[in-house]
This record gives sequence, C-alpha cells and structure tokens, in this order.
Amino acid sequence: MDIPVRPRAAGLNLTPMIDIVFLLLVFFLLTTHFVEEGGVAVRLPAAGSQVEGPGSPVTVTVARDGAVYLGAEAVARGDLAGRLAAAVGPGGRAVLVRGDQEAPLQAAVTVLDAARAAGASRLVVATENGGP
Repeated sequence: MDIPVRPRAAGLNLTPMIDIVFLLLVFFLLTTHFVEEGGVAVRLPAAGSQVEGPGSPVTVTVARDGAVYLGAEAVARGDLAGRLAAAVGPGGRAVLVRGDQEAPLQAAVTVLDAARAAGASRLVVATENGGP
C-alpha cells in the first residue's frame, strides 16, 4: 500500500534577514555621531553650496563686535596665531571659521591669515544652507 507524499509548502524564512537589518540599524546608531556646534551664538551668512568632510576641525568664531573665539574661549587677535598653531598641531587639522554676518571683514581676514600661518590643512567658512 502506497502512502501519498504530500509536498511541502514553499516559503522564505525571513528571520535571518530581519536579524541582519536590526544589526545594521544598531551599528549605524552606535557609530553615527552628531556634531553640535557650541560656543558663541552668531548668525551665519547664507551660501548656495555646501562642503562636508571627515574629521574634527578647529573652530574659530568671529562675533558681531569683531571678538575672536577659539572654541568657546575668547582669544586676543595677537595671540591667535600661536594658539591656532598649538590647536592645529603638526598634522595640520582643518580650521572652521564661523563668523557673524555683520562681523568686520578685517577680523575674518586676520583669522584666515592666522590659520594659514598655523599650517591648517584646509580652511572652511561656515554658512547657512540655502540662498539669501
């Protein structure tokens, strides 16, 4: 007497795929870091293009009144070149210049010259995204 063989239903086991998706989600959540610009509050000028790059740049801020800040610490313009050289180091980190829209242009030029003299690998000017 022959016993009828019943074919098995074909289907995909989705459990391994769901495990991989959750592992990727956890990986990206743990490795993503959010950069929070702290320090002095300034209104950044607007620009149409945007430049992004890896690494953590040295942040120099030019306030509306022309005061210069290295990170969140006020720095005299005469001391800026030496302090920037120490912050940039021999590897030549990038320098991010944040300036208020109404800051004196001479203060920004002084910061850019000091960053170039300090051996910065790149000079980046922070702007708001979008146009005027």
